[in-house]
Amino acid sequence: MLEMLVYPVSAVMKFWHWVLEGLSVPANAAWIASIVLFVFTVRGLILPFAWQTYKTTRTTFLMRPYLQDVEKQYGTSTDPKDLRAEEEARQQIHKDHGYNPLAACVPAMIQVPMFLGLYRVLLWMAVPDASEGRRIGMLTDAEIESFRTTTFFDVPLPAYVAMDPEQFDFLGTTLHDVRSLAIPLITTAIVLTSTNMVISQFRSRSTLEWNSAFARRIYSGMWWVIPLVAVMLALAGLTGLVPIALLMYWVLNNLFTTVQNAVLWWLSVRQLPSTERHHQFQEEVKAEALAQTRERKEQHRALRRKRISSITRPTTFADVRREIRDEKRSVKEQKASEKAAKKALNKERNEARKVMNKEKAAELAAEREAKKKAKEAEKNGEAPSAEPEQA
Repeated sequence: MLEMLVYPVSAVMKFWHWVLEGLSVPANAAWIASIVLFVFTVRGLILPFAWQTYKTTRTTFLMRPYLQDVEKQYGTSTDPKDLRAEEEARQQIHKDHGYNPLAACVPAMIQVPMFLGLYRVLLWMAVPDASEGRRIGMLTDAEIESFRTTTFFDVPLPAYVAMDPEQFDFLGTTLHDVRSLAIPLITTAIVLTSTNMVISQFRSRSTLEWNSAFARRIYSGMWWVIPLVAVMLALAGLTGLVPIALLMYWVLNNLFTTVQNAVLWWLSVRQLPSTERHHQFQEEVKAEALAQTRERKEQHRALRRKRISSITRPTTFADVRREIRDEKRSVKEQKASEKAAKKALNKERNEARKVMNKEKAAELAAEREAKKKAKEAEKNGEAPSAEPEQA
């Protein structure tokens, strides 16, 4: 599969190298420029889909107050007519906002294969052992060899920090020279990656679905992921098989991503502005979510205080332990009761939804039958009979 991805990637790189050679650019500079132009070409092609993702995310945020109104009106109803009205109301909201849930999936479907192909091409081109026995897409042996002899600030593109001394001698460079270039590139990649993730976090917070515990956990967890990613990048660059060519890709790709995220975020807010209702809705759900979080923390602190007090007064230990156990059981039973009630409601709504779907199917069948009869009447030259009006 990865070998198939190599062909379109290598074709783009080959094209830019051919153009630069035609402009009499030296071979060394042509390959370096080809990497730069390749990254910008691929990211430029994906840019419209990335913009669509931003629009979809922003549209989802703008629809929330209206969808909540529908939820409040029909969320507990088990009447098939109400469920149908709820479905139609949701569809109308989606239509009014131009919402397409599949639009956000397209960029990932395009970006992931292209980036895997790009990584594989640069790795195979830069490291002979990694590409042994493989054809690197549409690149010829002469082009691959020319790439491997290219240097960036007098450091060969295939060089990496974790090479053996024999490999440094073979490439005509030293560990000091490779480190002097690799460490600034790794540092730049880490800074850009962290900046990009921080921008994404602030963007997520501005449209966060506060009434979703899962969304809140993901948002909070991502703050811990940022330093972890920085450490992983540093370890990979200093101890892994990551040649200078790939470090250049890391820097360029993250630079493009950081600028793209900042600009697209600004454009999405400008083109799809929020209103006072959206701000008020966001503040209300945020305040409610934070209040629930504070309440849970206060309950945990109260239990902790009781445990500590029982230690200082051993005679009350059994009573406090029993009290804590009763409180936990009460909370557990309440959650179980709420969960059972929600499950029962969902079951009733699903049954009502089946009835609704049958009614819709019957209406569609009747409509198709009426159209079929009208076509037959028209074909036979008969005037279509008028249906008697129903009282």
